[in-house]
Amino acid sequence: MEDIPKVVVFKLSTNEYGLRVNEVREVLKLQDITAIPNTPSYISGVTNIRGEIMPIIDLRKKLNLFDSLDTPEGDMLVMVVEIDGIPIGILVDFVSDVMQISSENIEEIEGIKKNSSGEYIEGIAKIGNRLIIILNIKNLIDPQEF
Repeated sequence: MEDIPKVVVFKLSTNEYGLRVNEVREVLKLQDITAIPNTPSYISGVTNIRGEIMPIIDLRKKLNLFDSLDTPEGDMLVMVVEIDGIPIGILVDFVSDVMQISSENIEEIEGIKKNSSGEYIEGIAKIGNRLIIILNIKNLIDPQEF
């Protein structure tokens, strides 16, 4: 596996995840969300960020992390990503690091690659005693779902 450019590391409950830094436009404090009827459960709604309306994805629900600890809504952050030119907000608990991850520290887990979650997990990075799940955001979120 090749080196992954810098990664933004964030937390959902007690787990750490990473997205390539070039996929993250900005990180903001959560603003008001307007619910949209008849959308998938992981779409929390839409929000207005500096005049730009964008969908907000609850990554906990998208990743089926139902046993996760909940962060009070007012303390959550929105990580804005862009997929095919479409801005999308992702709810996260905390952004902990921006780091370079060498291919030596990344493992592909064959059992995961063979099931449906494998399509959006690039690998798992071992940094000291930390495990960081590197996500492929383009495979995880399809803008056509909105």
